[in-house]
Amino acid sequence: MRRYLPLLCLALMHLVVDACAQLVEPLWPGLRHAYGLIGVGALSIAFVVQSMPTSLSQAVFGYLRDVRRTPWLLWAGPLLGAVCMSAIGLTDNRWLLGLLLLAGGVGIGAFHPEAAVAAGRALPEHRTRALSVFMLGGAVGLGLGPTLSGAIVDLGGIRGLAWLAPILVAVIFVLWKAGRLGELSAPVTLSADGERRSAFDGRGWLAVGIFLVCSLRLVPNMAVAKVLAFTLDRQGYGELQIGLYQTLFLVAASAGMFVMAFRFRTGWERPFMIWCPLAGAPLLFLLGTDGLPPWAFVALLVATGVTLWGTTPAMVSYAQQQFPNGAGMASAITMGLAWGLGGLIQAPLTAAFSHSAAPQQAFLTFIPCLLLSAIGAWLLPSAAIQDAQPDERLAAATGG
Repeated sequence: MRRYLPLLCLALMHLVVDACAQLVEPLWPGLRHAYGLIGVGALSIAFVVQSMPTSLSQAVFGYLRDVRRTPWLLWAGPLLGAVCMSAIGLTDNRWLLGLLLLAGGVGIGAFHPEAAVAAGRALPEHRTRALSVFMLGGAVGLGLGPTLSGAIVDLGGIRGLAWLAPILVAVIFVLWKAGRLGELSAPVTLSADGERRSAFDGRGWLAVGIFLVCSLRLVPNMAVAKVLAFTLDRQGYGELQIGLYQTLFLVAASAGMFVMAFRFRTGWERPFMIWCPLAGAPLLFLLGTDGLPPWAFVALLVATGVTLWGTTPAMVSYAQQQFPNGAGMASAITMGLAWGLGGLIQAPLTAAFSHSAAPQQAFLTFIPCLLLSAIGAWLLPSAAIQDAQPDERLAAATGG
C-alpha cells in the first residue's frame, strides 16, 4: 500500500485540478449574454482564452521539467488553478474574467507534465496502467466540475463559486503532504559524459507526427461539453441539468480509463490510437442527427465518452515510450499542446453552430478530424518499449 499511496494522492490531485478546469463549462450560455459575447468571433476568442493557456503552458513547463526537477509544480499549479477558477464569478469585467481564466489555465497546465512523469515513475514497470490511474482521477474531476459548478450557481448564483477556494486549497495541502508527492519528481536524464540528453533524440519529425495525430483525435473531446451546453440551453435546460449531462459524458470517460487501468496490456497503445477514432466517427454522426430520443442520446454520449476520452492514456504512454529522455515534453505534447490545437480547431466550428437551431450538428464537423487521426496513427512506428531508468528499476525491485 505504501507504494500505491503516492499514485493515489497524485490521481486525487489530478481530480482537483481538472474539476477546476471544468467549472466554467456549464456557464457558457449565461456568460455569453452577461459579457456580450455575441457573434462567432467573440465566442471563439473566449473559448481560446479559456483553453490555450492550459495547453501552451504545458509546453513551457514540460521543457522546464526536462531541464531540472520541478516538484513544486505539483502543488503550485493546482493552487493557482483552484484560486483563479473559483473567482470567475467575482467580477463583472470581461477583461478581468479573461485574466482569471488565463492565470487559472496556466496553473492547471503547469501541473500536468510534472504530474504525468511522476505517475509513470510511481509504477515504472506498468507505466500505462499507472498513467490510466492518474488520468482516471482527472476524468473524474472533469465530470465532477460541471455538476459542482452547475449546482452551486443554480442554488446561489455564480458568486457562490468563490466558496470553493478555501476548501480546495486545504485539499491540495493534504494531498501534497500525505502522498509525499515531491519524492516522485524524476531527475534529469544525463548522457554518459554528464550532458543533458536530447528530449527527442533527433526524431523531431516523430514528435510533430504524434502532436498532429493527437490534436486531431482530441477535437471532439474539447468540443463535447460546449456543444452540449448550447444544445441543451436551446432546449430549455438550466445550468445544473447541463452540468449533469456534461458529467455523464466525463463519467463515461472515467469508466473507460478504469477499464484501461486494470485490463490494458503494454503494446496496445498504437492500435488504440488507430481503432478508437474510427469507432468514434459513427457515434458522432448519430449524435449530430435531429430528433434523437433521450435514451438514445444518453447511450451515444456514454459510448462516445468511453471510446474517445477513456482511451486517451494510450497516447500519453505511447509518447513517453518513444521519448524516454524527454518524458516531460512528451507528456506536454499529448496532454497539453495537442489539446490546445484541438481546442483551436473546434472553437470556430462550435461557435458557428452555437446560434443555429440545431447546435448538435457541430458534431458532424468533427468526424473528418477523427478519420485523419486514425490514418496518421497508422503511419506512426510501433511503440518502442523502453527500459526503466536504473533508479526506477531499483524502486520496482525493492517495492519502494
